[in-house]
Amino acid sequence: MRKPEAPTSGTLLGNSAYIFLIRFFPALATVVALVWLSRHMSAGWYGRYQSFWVQWQVLHVVACLGLPTLVLTYPAALVNGLVQGTSRQQAATVAGWWVVVAGGLTAVQWLTNSLFAPWQAGAFLLLSVPVAVLEAYALLGRQFRPVALISVAYAGIFGLSHALLVGQVLSSTQLMYWLLLGNGLRLGALAQLARRQYPAAAGPVAWHTVRSLWFHTALNEVVQVLFRWVDKFALNFLLPAALFALYFNGTLDVPFLPLLLGAAGSALLLHFGQPDLPDAARLATLKTAATVLGRVVFPLFFFLILFRAELFGVVFAHRYDAAVPLFLVSSLVIPLRAYNFTALLQHKGCGRIITIGAVLDLLLALGLMYPLYRLLGLAGVALAFVVSTYCQAGFYLVHTARLLAVRWYDLLPWRSWAGQFAGFGLGFLLLHLLLSHFFTQQVVLLSAGVATCLLIVVSLRRLRRQQSTSP
Repeated sequence: MRKPEAPTSGTLLGNSAYIFLIRFFPALATVVALVWLSRHMSAGWYGRYQSFWVQWQVLHVVACLGLPTLVLTYPAALVNGLVQGTSRQQAATVAGWWVVVAGGLTAVQWLTNSLFAPWQAGAFLLLSVPVAVLEAYALLGRQFRPVALISVAYAGIFGLSHALLVGQVLSSTQLMYWLLLGNGLRLGALAQLARRQYPAAAGPVAWHTVRSLWFHTALNEVVQVLFRWVDKFALNFLLPAALFALYFNGTLDVPFLPLLLGAAGSALLLHFGQPDLPDAARLATLKTAATVLGRVVFPLFFFLILFRAELFGVVFAHRYDAAVPLFLVSSLVIPLRAYNFTALLQHKGCGRIITIGAVLDLLLALGLMYPLYRLLGLAGVALAFVVSTYCQAGFYLVHTARLLAVRWYDLLPWRSWAGQFAGFGLGFLLLHLLLSHFFTQQVVLLSAGVATCLLIVVSLRRLRRQQSTSP
C-alpha cells in the first residue's frame, strides 16, 4: 500500500512540473531569440532591444500590483468572493493604474530612441498585465493543461517572429506587431478559461487581512524586481548600447532557474493552503522541495561556473567574451535558488517581514554598488547584488525559524545539500579537466551539457523511486 503522504508529495511535484512547463516554453523562446540576436545583430541594436525588455520587466511588476501572487495565495472560493465584492469604481481604479504605467513605458520608449513604436510598447504592457492575472487564476483552478497549450502557442509566435526578424523578413516594428497579436490571442484564451472557472462558489472575505497581505505582496514584488533589474535599468540609460549589451549578457540570470523556483513556490503555496495541515508537515515539505531543487541547481551551478568560457565562446561566437568575468561573479548567487526562503512567511501572512527583507536587500545592494564598482569595475556592481542576496536569505531564515519556534539551521536539508554539493562539484571538475584536455570547445560544451541534463534526470528519477518505495 502506498504511504499516506505519497499522494501529497506526488501532487506537489506534479503541480510544480506543470507550472514550470507553462512558464518554460516562453522562456525557452526568449533564450533562443537572445542567442540568435546576440550572434547575428550588432551589439548596438541588441543593446537597444534588451533595453526595452529591462524597462518592460520593471514596469510590468509595478503595473501588476502583486495581483498574480495574491490570487495564488488564497483558496479559489475566497478569490471568487474578492472578485464579486469588487465595485466598478475599484475595478476602474485598477484598470486606470494599468493605463498609467503603460503610458509611462510609452514615454520612456519615446525618450530613449526605442526600436519599436512607443505606442506598441505601451500596448504590449497593457495586454501583458491581465494575461498574468488570468493565468494565475487559471492555475488556481488547476487548469494546467489548457494553460500549458496557450503558453506553447505564444512561445511559438514569439520564436517564429524572431526567426523572421533574423532572416530580415520582418522589421523591428513588424516584430512587435506579431508580439501584440500573440499577447492578444493569449488574453482571449485565458479569459475563456476564467469565464468557465468563475461560477464556482464564493466564500467570505476578511478584507482587512486581504488588504494587508496585498499591500505587502505588491510592495515586495516591486522591490524584488527592482533588486533584480535596478542595475540594468539604471545602466541602460547611462551606458552606450553596445556596452550595455555586454553587461546584460554577462549578468544574465540562468533563464530556467527563476522559473523553477517560481513554479516550486507556487506549488508550495497551493500545498500549504490545504486545511488542517500542521506546520511540521509544511516544514518537511519545504525541506523535501529544497532537496529536489538541489539536484537541479547544484549541477547547473558547477556546469555554468566551470564551463563558462566554452559557454560564451560557442553560444555567443566569442562576441561577448569580455562578459565572462561578470558572468562568473553573478553566478555565485545560484546555490541560493535551491530554497524558497519566503514560502512559509507568505503562507503565514508575514508580508511585513518579507517587505522589510526585500527593502534591506535593495538598500544594501545600492550601498555596495559604488565602492565595489570603484574597486572592481562592472564586476563590482554584480558582486554587490550577490552579497546582499546572501544577507537577505539569512534574514528570512532567522524570521522563519522564530515563526516556527525552531533553530534556523533546522530549516535547511544540510546533510542532503552537503553530499550533493561535494559530489557534483568534484564530478564536474574532473569532467572539465578531462574534456578540455582532449576536445574542442564545441565538443566540450555539448558533452558537458548533455551530461548535466542526464545527471539531473537520473537524480530526480532516483529520488522519485525512493519516495514511492519507502515504507
